[in-house]
Amino acid sequence: MSRVLGAVFVLWSATAFAGPRGRVVRVERTDAGTKVAPRLCEVRGDGGTCVGEQPTTGQTVVLLDEQHTVAEVEVIESASLVSSCANLWTVKTRAIRGIAAGGEGIGVIDPGLIPNRARVLDKNHMPASPSGLSGDEVWRAIDRDGDGTADILITRYNCDSAGKPVTNGANYCIDIWARIGVKMTRTTQLNLAQCSP
Repeated sequence: MSRVLGAVFVLWSATAFAGPRGRVVRVERTDAGTKVAPRLCEVRGDGGTCVGEQPTTGQTVVLLDEQHTVAEVEVIESASLVSSCANLWTVKTRAIRGIAAGGEGIGVIDPGLIPNRARVLDKNHMPASPSGLSGDEVWRAIDRDGDGTADILITRYNCDSAGKPVTNGANYCIDIWARIGVKMTRTTQLNLAQCSP
């Protein structure tokens, strides 16, 4: 269990990379990309773990901190971390831009994310959990388009083995929420009771 908790909750390091400067590009977006559930990842060196649907070969993981994109890596392989644990994957990656070392960041696979505008929101700008449950803590909030609003959330709360919220308990569930249109929708639940090897 401690290996799984470490894989899910560890922050990783990343150095900033410089992108193109001095040119303004207008980006027209539809909500087509936001209908795909985002995956959140922890990446170190040439590997890491992701929560959500299984990442596929060729997908890009964008590593963010509270200011900007710090690196991008490509998934070259993925597999289940623990066979009994749906939605938790180990990945092998290769660097595309930047270097995933030297600072903190969170990895995101999300076709609706705009890499040169996205960032992790600081604790002062995180909303309450969309679940409305007391004890459901927002752990990270991601602004995918630079407008200052949370578009992807990761929350955690005490739950039973079936994933139902409980007031007290030793087990945790982790939810990923994504803004689809104007509404925050839960896209993934990871029940750590199912993740013991």
